[in-house]
Amino acid sequence: MSAPYRDLRYLRLPVPNLDAAAEYGCDILGLQLEDRSEDALYFRSDARNHSLCFTAGGSASVAITVGERADLDRVSDQLTAAGFAPHWMDDEAAEHRQVKTGITVPAPNGVTVEVVWRPLTSGWPFHGPRPTGITELQAVQLACTDVEANEAFWTNGIGGTVSDWAGQAAFINIDGAHHRIAIYPSARDGVLGVTFGVDSTDHIMRNWYFLQSRQLPVAHGPGRQPTSGAQFVSTKGVGDILYTYATAMEPPPPTGPRQFPDAALSHCSWGSPSTLAEFNGGTEHD
Repeated sequence: MSAPYRDLRYLRLPVPNLDAAAEYGCDILGLQLEDRSEDALYFRSDARNHSLCFTAGGSASVAITVGERADLDRVSDQLTAAGFAPHWMDDEAAEHRQVKTGITVPAPNGVTVEVVWRPLTSGWPFHGPRPTGITELQAVQLACTDVEANEAFWTNGIGGTVSDWAGQAAFINIDGAHHRIAIYPSARDGVLGVTFGVDSTDHIMRNWYFLQSRQLPVAHGPGRQPTSGAQFVSTKGVGDILYTYATAMEPPPPTGPRQFPDAALSHCSWGSPSTLAEFNGGTEHD
């Protein structure tokens, strides 16, 4: 039995220049810089103390939260039984991640997954530097050269369930939302992108106009994801990943996961073109 997860907690992403990343996170993404250390920037998007952390080194990682300390043991046992090798965080790693404790395990695509307990929550309301409409950290997208191995990791190892497939891409439910993790077949491994939820379609369009006014690349959208029903717009930025604003997702289909065609319209029903092969259909990404 899988452990109950409370949320998708944060994304840690190595970047080449922290000063440039600080400016991008605040001025472009509209996040709130909550804390800064010599080698890390901690950005808020909601009530949690941070949901995005840019680091000066290390590897990319994504965290999910459990509700009870005993759940960490259950997840560790589940991962081990599925053939994976979880490790406990030491005190220094937990402090840097602003959590009480947790376990870490490498996913097949090289991204570290951190299962954490008692992450820090801020007592102050979130106030971004511009009116983005951001309400939460909504999802993380992962690029995978072996998508089947990564789907097995997130289902058999972590204990998530597939809400839908689009071609080989799989949308993983861990906490009742349509998905918090989306895995895409790709020519590379690593983090593909991160999505921040916004209040309404108005905020999708406002962010689209903002990106255009700054002459920033619109990598996908404005559009609507047929699987989750979320409306979105995406740009590519710091860390060479996608940053997406999206409206709320519909719940997982009550009758079980659906199979959408391996086609661009399965990633945007409005027909918005994308500059990324992962959203254009087909299994070859040259």
